[in-house]
Amino acid sequence: MKRYFTWHLPGWQVLLCGLLMLGATGATRHSFPPIATVYVFLADTCPICQTTTLALRQLHATYAPRGVAFVGVFPDAQTRPADIILFQQQYQVPFPLRQDAGQLLTRRFHARITPEAVVLAPNGRILYQGRIDDSYVALGKRRTVVAHQELRDALAAVVSGQPVAVPRTEAVGCFIN
Repeated sequence: MKRYFTWHLPGWQVLLCGLLMLGATGATRHSFPPIATVYVFLADTCPICQTTTLALRQLHATYAPRGVAFVGVFPDAQTRPADIILFQQQYQVPFPLRQDAGQLLTRRFHARITPEAVVLAPNGRILYQGRIDDSYVALGKRRTVVAHQELRDALAAVVSGQPVAVPRTEAVGCFIN
């Protein structure tokens, strides 16, 4: 069963889905507010954003049931709502995608690159910020084997109540204008 909640950040409103989960005793419990929220800065025209959607779908499938909310953020003012809808459909992104009107979140988190992830605790503290993984060494230079999955590692730590070992990495992708 899903219930929808509206969650407010200063100057930003997000519709989140409260997830109904089974506890260890078999009793149901609501995972809201989320134990963390992942904001992923995206651009519909960025090839790295397009290829990272598979990893994002996998992370969402693993961590959304464990109480982590995901929101895609489009900071480019030139991105039209239709572009965001098309991106979501074409790349099968299973979480909400929103335009960052006025770049409020972009400025708040000092996001500079798409894709760039920010994991936010319920108290507003940034737990992790940076790349999804190390699949790209630089623009146009993709690794054949992904060696580090920093966002996955950060989320694993968060859901287990541990500190994030590497709280900051440099994202590789397209610059946010």
